[in-house]
Amino acid sequence: MTRKLVQKDLLDNLLKEVETAVTAGETLVVFDLDDTLFSTVNRHLRILREYAQRLESRDPASAGIVRAIARESLRYAITDTLKDAGLREELVRDLKDFWFARFFKNPYLLEDDAIAGGAQYCHEVVRRGARAIYMTGRDEGMREGTEAALARHGFPAADGKFASLILKPRFDAPDIAFKIEALAKLKELGRVAGSFENEPAHINLFRDTFPQARHFLLETKHSGKPIHPHPDVHRIKDFRR
Repeated sequence: MTRKLVQKDLLDNLLKEVETAVTAGETLVVFDLDDTLFSTVNRHLRILREYAQRLESRDPASAGIVRAIARESLRYAITDTLKDAGLREELVRDLKDFWFARFFKNPYLLEDDAIAGGAQYCHEVVRRGARAIYMTGRDEGMREGTEAALARHGFPAADGKFASLILKPRFDAPDIAFKIEALAKLKELGRVAGSFENEPAHINLFRDTFPQARHFLLETKHSGKPIHPHPDVHRIKDFRR
């Protein structure tokens, strides 16, 4: 009977493939950032704490509701988290605006934690001879905070040689459209050996674009759209081996 591959096997197999492919031109391994290499939980919690502090003087009961939201209760959409907590509708709308004005700003990106093993795995990808490609739905206005967060958590620097950072040109560009265009450009850079994503729709796009590569879905958080990952896609919890 064939042994079922565990997370370590799956991650190791990609590294072995990278190592044997380096003589055939540049090899690329693509990583999404939010909820793939980074957990956004602390970013959400900081914004909730700041809103609770602002709300305290005029509505201490509601401030207490917001302050009591635990990391385990966070959902992908901040509005779903707030409704689950029982916050009044008008405050849900107000907090959503407060959240939106902060979540995509550079100082808040430094709140993110790295997904376990992610930095070490990216370094191993580079050590084996590939280039790590950070491809994210963040836009160019978030470059400063993104590069600072990568450095803070010990990821390979996006120097354009050993690792590269690809961001959306504009905030309002749809993530999926941006990634379709970016993936087409990757074909000109080299051979994609693997990709990592937290969104099933995006990892399916990677798989369809590069069917010979190994593709991984991080089982963290995603938008909740009723899309199932392709059967070829491997599911992992983090990057620990």
